[in-house]
Amino acid sequence: MTLHEPQARSTTALVLDELQLFGHRPFSDELDPRPLPEPDTVQAAMTDIFDALVVAFGDTGLEPDLEDLL
Repeated sequence: MTLHEPQARSTTALVLDELQLFGHRPFSDELDPRPLPEPDTVQAAMTDIFDALVVAFGDTGLEPDLEDLL
């Protein structure tokens, strides 16, 4: 085998590589078994996002537009 010849790979190896790279994706007609995030967790994350925007844009040229951006 030379360096330019592709290695023969089994179908199973290819599927496992895809699962490692992209994870399991259910088909559109299948239920997703993963739980939804807790509402408190989502609320805290959203608060953190907006707090980070306030900190990032404060004391900059965008500060006068901060209220409109939020």
